[in-house]
Amino acid sequence: MSRHSGSSRHRSHQPRSSESNSEDTIEQVKAVVDQLNGVMVSAPHEWEAYLPSARSAMLALDRVRFFRDSQRYTEQVWILHGLQDFAFHDPDAGSIRDVAEWCQAAWLRILRNYPDDVETLTGLGHNWLQRSQATLARIQREEGTDSSSSGSGLTGNSIDSDEILTNGLETNGFSAAPPADPRRQGPLYVEARGYLQPAVDFFTRAVASADALGDLPGDLLASAAESHMSLGNVTATPSDERLFAQAIRYLRRAEETPGYSLSIYLQQYLNEYGRYVS
Repeated sequence: MSRHSGSSRHRSHQPRSSESNSEDTIEQVKAVVDQLNGVMVSAPHEWEAYLPSARSAMLALDRVRFFRDSQRYTEQVWILHGLQDFAFHDPDAGSIRDVAEWCQAAWLRILRNYPDDVETLTGLGHNWLQRSQATLARIQREEGTDSSSSGSGLTGNSIDSDEILTNGLETNGFSAAPPADPRRQGPLYVEARGYLQPAVDFFTRAVASADALGDLPGDLLASAAESHMSLGNVTATPSDERLFAQAIRYLRRAEETPGYSLSIYLQQYLNEYGRYVS
């Protein structure tokens, strides 16, 4: 009898207790993300020691169905940025796959509630773009000198490497493109395109949404350009030419954005090839 009444009391208070526990869980996760942010700044080489905490945080958020709550958008985005930065702490070496895929799924849940949200579309674009980097770096390592001499240079970290894209561009006055490269049908190229096409799609949607709002930041335009340039590097002619031309258009707009400066590599690319795109 006593046991039964105790159980009844527990059930009657369970919703309130459950809500309190969920809030505690979310606060604990925020503390973990704060810690991860600090590690990425001060000691990224120690990332492996913090992986169990990151995975525990992900499981905890799934347990309380955190990303189903459309009222917590700001917290959701902040947490996802922290976990995604952790997942791609060294993208050329490869991501922490389960964390990267979990972030992608979480972004998609937010997108269901906010289908035109610039931040969410950008987050998904970066997720796919960064997932491609290990494959691009592998192509660069395996083909190295050959790919450079054939004029189909690839960047290991999109445009953040020392190698400027030197692919020939035809049409609209572009210089002659190199002959079709059969390696672009190889498995690594196919894999790279599988990552980069969604990156291009999400960044394109993000740019359109931001443009419609009249608030299009330079860094979004630069990222959209990087995704197009990277996909162009693993795509056969003539599709690659269209991608490179669109990248130039994005870079022009980024260059014109008040308060924003292109990286030296993007600026060099724009200076070299911009004159060919009307």
